[in-house]
Amino acid sequence: MQRRQLLQSIPVALSALSPFTAFTATAEEAQGARPPFRANTPLARVRAEPERLIDFAVCTRPFRPQGPRIEAQQLHGKYVVHHYGHGGSGWSLSWGSAKRALPLILASRDRHIAIIGCGAIGLTTARVAQRAGLRVRIYCKDRPPEVRSSAATGVWSPDSRLYTAANATPAVAAEWESMSRASFKTWQSMLGLPGEPVEWHDGYYLSDIPFDQELPDTQPDEEPEYAELEDRIRDLR
Repeated sequence: MQRRQLLQSIPVALSALSPFTAFTATAEEAQGARPPFRANTPLARVRAEPERLIDFAVCTRPFRPQGPRIEAQQLHGKYVVHHYGHGGSGWSLSWGSAKRALPLILASRDRHIAIIGCGAIGLTTARVAQRAGLRVRIYCKDRPPEVRSSAATGVWSPDSRLYTAANATPAVAAEWESMSRASFKTWQSMLGLPGEPVEWHDGYYLSDIPFDQELPDTQPDEEPEYAELEDRIRDLR
């Protein structure tokens, strides 16, 4: 993955996992302009020292070249709704993806459902189903914070390693945009809640080498070319 793509993939972001600085409206914004960043503030010197590292978080990313699998299937006499494979966009797309899966769930006409797993997708799907009047039971091996979703960055990155460029057809892109907008609306509704589950924050990347250049010791990039779809939702702020 090019460092330029990494830089573009994580702008000023919403997070469901980490405490961040609150976003401050400016007079320019009040007049209709929407600056992507607030006014510059002095940056403190970064103490980048190995002994200050407190943890390394590594987990498996559920990437599928064709994107998330959201479909129903009769399997061994049971009605199953598959809902997985969100790459690096699980937290970001979770609410919108769950709302897309809901009609498939309701089609079973069963008011009691079981959900396997309680990461970002499992938990939000359970809540969306509950709000639709269903009774939900979750079956899982681990619970937060031991689930893999708890190791995610937790920023707003709805197109992070979600589809390959070859699979991002116009229909797929439109579906992604719908899920992204639905998720963003839900995350926005959580701003200001006790415990600050979601906040705006400024993010920075620093380098002595231009971001469009590979580092000298970088191995050949073996990852696929991912679809870049965020231009479709640039108006979300």
